[in-house]
Amino acid sequence: MTHAWIPSQRTRWWVFLLAFAIRLWSVADSSVSDPAFLIPIIDEQTNVDQARGFLEEGPRHATPYWKPPGYPALLALLALPGSDIGNTAQGVPASFAWTVKIFQCLLDSISALLILQITAMTAGRKAALLAAGLYAIASMPIFFCGQWLDTTLFTFLILLTVSLARNALADGHWSGWIQVGMVIGLASITRATGLPVALGLALLALLQPRRWTVGLLHSAALLGACAMTLMPIVTVNWKSGHDLVLISSNGGINFYIGNRSGDDIGEDGLTSVAAGPRWNRLLEKAAHLPKPSQRSRLYYQLALEEMAADPLQWAGQMVRKGAALISAKDVPNNKNLVEETQRNRVLKILAWLPGASGPLVAMILVGLLIGRRGLSEEEWPVLVTMLMLLLTTWVFFIAGRYRVPILALGCIVAGRGLATMGLRWRSLWLYPGVWLAVMAIPVPGRALVENYCIDPVAIGYVHEQRGEPQEAARWYLRSLEQDPDDVRALHNLGHLAQEAGDLPLALERFRQATATRPQHSPSWNSLGALLVPIDPDQALTCFERAVSEDPRYSGAWINLGQLLESRGDLHKALDSFQRARRFDPDRSLAPILEARVQLQLRDPRNAMRLLQMVDPERLEPGSVELYQQLLQKVDQQFQGLPTIAPQDEPAPPDDKPRDRPEERGVVG
Repeated sequence: MTHAWIPSQRTRWWVFLLAFAIRLWSVADSSVSDPAFLIPIIDEQTNVDQARGFLEEGPRHATPYWKPPGYPALLALLALPGSDIGNTAQGVPASFAWTVKIFQCLLDSISALLILQITAMTAGRKAALLAAGLYAIASMPIFFCGQWLDTTLFTFLILLTVSLARNALADGHWSGWIQVGMVIGLASITRATGLPVALGLALLALLQPRRWTVGLLHSAALLGACAMTLMPIVTVNWKSGHDLVLISSNGGINFYIGNRSGDDIGEDGLTSVAAGPRWNRLLEKAAHLPKPSQRSRLYYQLALEEMAADPLQWAGQMVRKGAALISAKDVPNNKNLVEETQRNRVLKILAWLPGASGPLVAMILVGLLIGRRGLSEEEWPVLVTMLMLLLTTWVFFIAGRYRVPILALGCIVAGRGLATMGLRWRSLWLYPGVWLAVMAIPVPGRALVENYCIDPVAIGYVHEQRGEPQEAARWYLRSLEQDPDDVRALHNLGHLAQEAGDLPLALERFRQATATRPQHSPSWNSLGALLVPIDPDQALTCFERAVSEDPRYSGAWINLGQLLESRGDLHKALDSFQRARRFDPDRSLAPILEARVQLQLRDPRNAMRLLQMVDPERLEPGSVELYQQLLQKVDQQFQGLPTIAPQDEPAPPDDKPRDRPEERGVVG
């Protein structure tokens, strides 16, 4: 057995600085090369929006939780010092983007130190340096340091759990297992696949060669601490969300995605389902059930029914998923993996080094073959945790980000194997053979890796926000190729045509969108805004349909109110503006327009009250001019009337930036 080694402070610093420098360099390169650096896209946007909700409403926001709340909670904590996470849509301030990604670089560099420590105490100096060095240059963990995903946080918590479990085994005291339970509980709050790891480690604690009563105590300490860590989440889901959800309710639909029949994207057991029509069709399967827990159970039931209906197809799918787990190629799961990595110079360089997924997976497999004998008791937490993560990933669906914590633990195995191969040089022939076998696995297919992205519309939106309409249109059209009924793509293409001055094409796109999905309020609103100067009657019908489909759509209420005001229907216009102000009290345009109608109704007192709600220093130029004109009219109507003292009430924040003009309302 290899003697344990305690790394010196200098060694730790060198490992940390190497890992941090490479990760920071990659993030710096992405800040220039990645169009979505400041504009998180779907799947990532859900984390940012949840963090915004936590900052505004506290832990009870969006309960019961759809996704585990650990990572959004971290984003909210990082935003607390400056309280600036951006307030709408997908954009975030540059300072916050840098804060999050530098923090993730630091956290992942600490993960490299944990790998150094775990390997040093179980396999010695040479293995520890090799393992930490491999993780320092591992391309996929580095890639995810620059993403708005839970990968880096979950990987750190898993490695910390393994480190504590190793110490608990060595110390033989129950208190160490309490620490293990608390950390794996935090990991489970970040990604629910941590729960099976808790069960695996509890079984390991129970089966250690000692009196069964001692093992039972250690196992109970771990599970009890894990349960106590999860209890606040369960309580918030129950008390605020009125549903008994353990952590989150997305497990059922993820299981269904990974095990249903079909070979298309999102049906192959490898990839997730992009936002849009396909995702909506999945949600419709359980839309009749009122509670998230009921919907989650239904998806499990549907998956099991499909598996039982065609067991051979499901068995083939499981073989394909297993092959993807040990493939040299990473299954994409966010944005477009190939385009992302090819734009980043650091990742292009790392693709030729041993930290790339292909060589790393081969070294892990060789390490497992060589190190299968002579394992010490303290090495079992690594293997048990790897096994549980492999099983849960295999049971659900395979994606690059779900392999990262497995690869991190695999670096420990690979370092031990490389150190052993150095002592037994005749074993070196294993690596080239395994590497060629891993490279030859045809799963996932080349077309999937090169063409898949989680949401083409979201990527197109990023390019649209960056002022790149041709690139945006390319992605929107790509989404229509995959799903001709994607109303978001039709809607956004309509706006691109409108901005290019091609109004007939814009009208055609908006009409296509409303015909494809009549429930899509933004399309009715956009069509109405375009029709106002052409056909006011039809525009009125469109705005009324928009607010009928979404009664809380403040932008449509504002547009409806302005059209009614222009037609002289002041009382209905006033009602529309009041609804817009009630549904979105932070917007300044609604009270300004409502004040204009009040002046036409000869009610300067109410007009002044409404104008006092507005902070003129935070208005857009067009609104400032209208605001000043209304103040003058209020003064004129007050002539001969007693003046009223200004009310001492704080002004609301300025208008939230909206995606497009008709969302803000067109000042008339």
